[in-house]
Amino acid sequence: MKLILSIFTLIVLSSGCGGSHCELDAENYRPRECAIKVASNDGFGPWFSIEGTNANNGNRNRYSDLGRWYTSFTNHVAKGDTVIKRRNELVFYIHKKDTVLAFPYECEGKIIK
Repeated sequence: MKLILSIFTLIVLSSGCGGSHCELDAENYRPRECAIKVASNDGFGPWFSIEGTNANNGNRNRYSDLGRWYTSFTNHVAKGDTVIKRRNELVFYIHKKDTVLAFPYECEGKIIK
């Protein structure tokens, strides 16, 4: 049910009559969180979907969402990476074997914090 509401909210927020939705989109992304060692990346386009092991408790976990932000880093996520998005932060981190990639939320050429 949460997934359906999230998708509906993003569609509504993204289909306005012009003007900037940056702050509204940012507020939608802020409460989300995940810490997953990736086993599969099933996302495409604006649909982001990863499955793997929760880095905090070891349980199997899936993170799925729809949004424009994800298109900036989906192609950087590979099996074995650890993906972290902390609650109330607007940065997605992709931990690889030898480096960490950070993807802040950017809208209309501005990084939103």
